[in-house]
Amino acid sequence: MSDIKAYLYSHDPQHCSADKWDYGIIREAFERKGIEQVRVEKLPVVERGFVVIPGPQNAGCEVEVSNELKNISRVVLFVNGDEHATFDIDKINHPNIEIWVQYPQKNKHEKYNKLAQGSPQHIKNNIPHYPIKDCDVYFAGQINHKRRRDLGEVMEGIEHALYKPTAGFTKGDKPKEYYRLLSKTKIAPCPSGVVCIDSFRFYEAIEMMAFPVADRVNPKGVQQDYYEYLFNDDVNNMVSVASWYELNSVIPTVLKNWPNNMHRLVCWWLKYKRDFANKIMSQVNA
Repeated sequence: MSDIKAYLYSHDPQHCSADKWDYGIIREAFERKGIEQVRVEKLPVVERGFVVIPGPQNAGCEVEVSNELKNISRVVLFVNGDEHATFDIDKINHPNIEIWVQYPQKNKHEKYNKLAQGSPQHIKNNIPHYPIKDCDVYFAGQINHKRRRDLGEVMEGIEHALYKPTAGFTKGDKPKEYYRLLSKTKIAPCPSGVVCIDSFRFYEAIEMMAFPVADRVNPKGVQQDYYEYLFNDDVNNMVSVASWYELNSVIPTVLKNWPNNMHRLVCWWLKYKRDFANKIMSQVNA
């Protein structure tokens, strides 16, 4: 166990990053490196440490957060769960800090480290036994904007596919069943999230050894090469679409190259998570 700790802090103690779905990728990195994660209402005076704050619940309190951070001489800060970018990171004033932003926005967060959404925390407790891949395409989720409505129209006409629209977020199958079905498929369409193109599904698919087809258009209809931006063009073998009506032509190509294309993406993702954990350790020890 490292002497360096991760402090889960919030100006509002009612909200803690450890309770958020999108804390999973950060938590995995800490656990990989043996970093103790401690919930705190005030930051201790220490030489080095990680700090994780939920962005939306600390918006408007940037000055107070900045003052707390000065208790730590060398700090690596994670602002997580802030899809709308409501937390003004530019107000953080610290002489010796590295900052990671989850859901980074182009032309707004260029000087910070960009962090993927990753899989939700509960995926580790719901890993199924690896089954026979007897479904070509699978999508289950809420149909709450045009990108997903377009996908729904396409899914209904695809053979050897399973389409399960839901009434809302978390209102479909329980996680264990969702992951069981995802692990049985070869291809997982990953339409944009409600705010940002990044979505849990993209990473869940890879974790379940399904090949994700990513989105290139956000819910407002703006085309973005978001994953290329997020990963600095370092995404091995990714496939994305500007229109979900392209899916019918994409499927045969993906299936022709499956499972080699899936294996390459899995290897890329494992390397990304390993490199992320190594990088934050080098940053906190700089």
